[in-house]
Amino acid sequence: MYGALLLLLIPATLGMRLPGAKRPLIEDERIIGGISSMAGEYPYIVSLNLTLPEGSGLCGGTLITNRIVVTAAHCVYDLDQGTVVAAKNVRVGLGSQSRKRQKFVQAQEVHVNPEFEPPVISGDIALIVIEPVELSKFIQVARIFNGNLPEGTKLTAVGWGMTRTDGGPGGIPDSLQQADIVVGSREDCSQFVPGYESSDGPQICTENKLLLGTDTCQGDSGTGVFISVDGRRFLAGLTSYGANLQGDPTCALDDGFGVYTRISYFRKFIDQVAGPHTSSGHKLAA
Repeated sequence: MYGALLLLLIPATLGMRLPGAKRPLIEDERIIGGISSMAGEYPYIVSLNLTLPEGSGLCGGTLITNRIVVTAAHCVYDLDQGTVVAAKNVRVGLGSQSRKRQKFVQAQEVHVNPEFEPPVISGDIALIVIEPVELSKFIQVARIFNGNLPEGTKLTAVGWGMTRTDGGPGGIPDSLQQADIVVGSREDCSQFVPGYESSDGPQICTENKLLLGTDTCQGDSGTGVFISVDGRRFLAGLTSYGANLQGDPTCALDDGFGVYTRISYFRKFIDQVAGPHTSSGHKLAA
């Protein structure tokens, strides 16, 4: 049952097909019921554009040093080939909440968490190494949240995924979208996430019924989820997958759940990769 459920969920978690692509590398995740972000509001959020002979994909990520981007492992893993996407096929867009205005840089290295073993989606985190970027008002590094995330905690998810599920006009937004989501209960989330104890483990679970009409879904994959503490914003997780107990991946269902990789749980993996790649004065912010 566990494996079958995750196989049903995989199409809801993988990247978004871009115009002209033959087939998707990964299906899209989108922000539903959100609003456009302001210029410079999330200066650490980046877009990931992936290109392969089989198709193209769009995901998101977050800058955590001046040359390290954290994203979802499934964004940079080719399920058809069973291999990690080569760095030469990954471009990182940064410097603007508008994808059209972003500056793009080439990935140098792609590191997938060794605990990520598809088709089971757990340990869904990867790091992308780029050339050091100069920090500015519109390019910043995010601080990682190390605290607890009890039931009822409000988080904010962001992304460039599609903004509606009915196939109507709108498509892929140019402007970064944001929406609030709420951490669910152990009782409910354990029915959806096998072995779930709390959102202080490797995964954060949210319940759509706690804040109806908002959700992440296909395209927002890998993009950051944030918590505000005393007026400061911290990176708590990244978009992984979502569905309801029946395996229906339609976004923003009232009975749906969202699952997000909890960043601080994988700090050892992050430190192992980021250690050699921290430039003077631009180490991990915690």
